[in-house]
Amino acid sequence: MKKIIIGHKNPDTDSIVSSVALASFCEGSEAVRAGDLNNETKFVFDKFGAIVPKLLKKAKGDENVILVDHNEASQIADGLKISQVEKIIDHHKIAMETQKPIFLRVEPIGSTASVIAKIYKEAGKKIPGKIAKLLLAGILSDTLNLASPTTTSEDKQIAKELNKVAKLDIKKFVQEMFKAKSSLKGISMREIIGQDYKEFEMGKNKVGIGVWETTDPETVDAKKKEVFDSLAKKKSDAGLDYIFFLVVDIIRQNSSMYIIGEDEKALAEKVFGGKSEDDILTLKNIVSRKKQIVPPLTEALTK
Repeated sequence: MKKIIIGHKNPDTDSIVSSVALASFCEGSEAVRAGDLNNETKFVFDKFGAIVPKLLKKAKGDENVILVDHNEASQIADGLKISQVEKIIDHHKIAMETQKPIFLRVEPIGSTASVIAKIYKEAGKKIPGKIAKLLLAGILSDTLNLASPTTTSEDKQIAKELNKVAKLDIKKFVQEMFKAKSSLKGISMREIIGQDYKEFEMGKNKVGIGVWETTDPETVDAKKKEVFDSLAKKKSDAGLDYIFFLVVDIIRQNSSMYIIGEDEKALAEKVFGGKSEDDILTLKNIVSRKKQIVPPLTEALTK
C-alpha cells in the first residue's frame, strides 16, 4: 500500500522540508503537499535545487499516511481520513483523537525539522547535504532565526550540527530567506491572509488565526482596508466565531493584531491587554501563534 508523508494545509517551509526529509529517511514513502508553496519556500527549494513535492489533488482513500508538523483535524489535507494516519511527527500541542493506536512523536521544540534531524541521528543515518540544507532552512524559518520564544537549546545545537554538513553562510542566507518571506510579489490579499492560516476548536468556538511574518510590516498596513474586507469574508465563509490576523515584525519581534469586530476586540483586549487603535492591537514581544497566541485564547474561550 502506498505510503505518503504530508504536512498541513497552507504549508510553510518547516512543513514542506519535514515531509521531504522524512520521505528520504523512510524507504517506500513519498512526500506530497497539501497546498501551494509560499514565496519563502519557493526560494529555499530553488536555492538548493530541491524537487518540490507534488500537490495531493485528490486522495484515493487507501494510502497509509504520516502527518508532519500538524495534528489538528481541521488542518489535514482535504480527502484524507484520520483512520488512514499511522504516524504523526510534530511539535505542536496534541489535538487529534485517533480511531486506533498510532505512532506519535511530538516534542516541545522549535520546529518539526529539528525532530526529523533527531530521527536521522538516533538511527545513525547520515543526512545527505541537500536534506541538511532543507532541514536547516526549516528550523531557521520556524524559529525566526532562532529568536522565537519557541526556540530551544536543542534547536540551536541541531542547527549548528546541520550546518557542518550544509555549510551555509547563515546570516546571508537568513536575510535572503526573510526577504523572500516578506515579498508580496504576485500575492493576492486572500493569499496574504490564508498562506499561514489555521483553524482551531477552542471550547465551543471555531477560531481562525492567520499570520504574516515580514521584515516590512508597513507593506501590509498600506493595504489595511483590503485586509479587513478579506478577514470579514473569510469569517463568514468558514462559519467562524472569531478570526484574527497577525502581522509579525521579524526585526522588532512584535506583532500587529488586526481586529474586525467587537467580539474579537473584547476578547483580544481582555486576553492580551492594551487598547486597539484603528482596529489594530499592538502585541509587544509576541511573535508565536503556537506558544503566545493560541494557549491564552484557548484558555479564555474554554473557561
